[in-house]
Formats: sequence, C-alpha cells, structure tokens
Amino acid sequence: MTKLLVNRKEPSRNEIANRQDFETVLVNVRKVKSLNSPWFYGAIAFSSLLILTFLIL
Repeated sequence: MTKLLVNRKEPSRNEIANRQDFETVLVNVRKVKSLNSPWFYGAIAFSSLLILTFLIL
C-alpha cells in the first residue's frame, strides 16, 4: 500500500518513533473475555447431547 502525503511534510524518524507507543495502547485497551473458544462450544454440544440421550432413555 502506498500512502501519499499531500500538503504535508514527511514525518521524521524521531517523530514516527515517538508515536509508536504500543505499550500505552495495550494498557488502555479493555480486555474482554470471549466465549468464542472452540472448547466452549464443544463442551456445550457434548453436554446437550448427553442430556438429550438421558432424556430419551
């Protein structure tokens, strides 16, 4: 991807390095626990099949 700077001066290496503060970004991002794990859905599927078999028998 090519970025064009129109009517702007090109940033210096120091300016780019100062803006790349990834530690601060990672600290400020909320950590959300997701239930999108395949283990979660596998356990739900297994338990629902187990319950259905006990209800049928």
